[in-house]
Amino acid sequence: MPAVAISPAKRITRSAPSHSWNGRGYAWTAVFIGSGLPEIVCRQFAISAGTWLILSQTIVLLGLAIIAVKLRPIGNPAGFILAIAAMQFAWHVAVPWIEASNVAHFASQYLNWSGRFFLSRAIRTVGAVFMIFTLIGSGTNRDELFLRIGNWRSPVKAEPFLRFRRPISWSRFALALLLIFGVLLPVYLYSTLHPRIQDARWLFSVLPWALATSALNAANEEFQFRSVLLARLRNVIPVKEACLLTGVFFGLNHYFGQPSGWSGVFMAGIAGWIWAKSMVETRGLSCAFAIHFIQDLVIFVFLALSVGTKA
Repeated sequence: MPAVAISPAKRITRSAPSHSWNGRGYAWTAVFIGSGLPEIVCRQFAISAGTWLILSQTIVLLGLAIIAVKLRPIGNPAGFILAIAAMQFAWHVAVPWIEASNVAHFASQYLNWSGRFFLSRAIRTVGAVFMIFTLIGSGTNRDELFLRIGNWRSPVKAEPFLRFRRPISWSRFALALLLIFGVLLPVYLYSTLHPRIQDARWLFSVLPWALATSALNAANEEFQFRSVLLARLRNVIPVKEACLLTGVFFGLNHYFGQPSGWSGVFMAGIAGWIWAKSMVETRGLSCAFAIHFIQDLVIFVFLALSVGTKA
């Protein structure tokens, strides 16, 4: 895909004066409809959230995209809405269908827990395929998708609740984040998963699966939850709000994941916001991928110890 001289960050912010409440309203509405929020609400009221909910979400999102095309709000949020619909349909319809297929069952019976976990993450890459289809004809290029390494020496831009006494690069900030999460995440996982530490001697045998799964999942989620969505939010909302919006979307989709619950939503939301911010400010995805990869590796280890590494 052709490269352009203008950086992704500038491409997003350049049209800031033309942002309208219409575009912003469409974007946030799509996030709340297409995230895990409807299922969370159903569970809270003891309503069975079956296939009807998934199909309803997809239909409403497609309808919202059609309305956006017809009314043409400033920023053209239809592409973003379609990307959300594609991801939602892929993860909740296509993925379960593939997992229930004879091919998946045949492959699973020859794999241990680590192999099956890798397979489940690999199947979820179908979401990336669905989202790529929504990019056809959009003119979106690799720079706008942040599909490059990026500059880790770029400074971290201050936020109202994130200020520094002196400028700090993303390489130093990423290291500080890993040190912080290196304490908080294991403590959280230990208290929620209750791992069998006595099985730790078996971890070396699952290390290849752990590395492969963490790398695949980090790359897949960074592409789906940030690369495509940030590119599609270009000219729709300001860059800072785009990072926040993708963080909220990522957090809400972790309610039933790991970490889970409202604490998981908060932790994943903060992480998603930071990773989106790193993409925009370094103009690449390698920083977000590296931090995500290491955190997924920690999660894999704790999950393995909680189910038994021989499983």
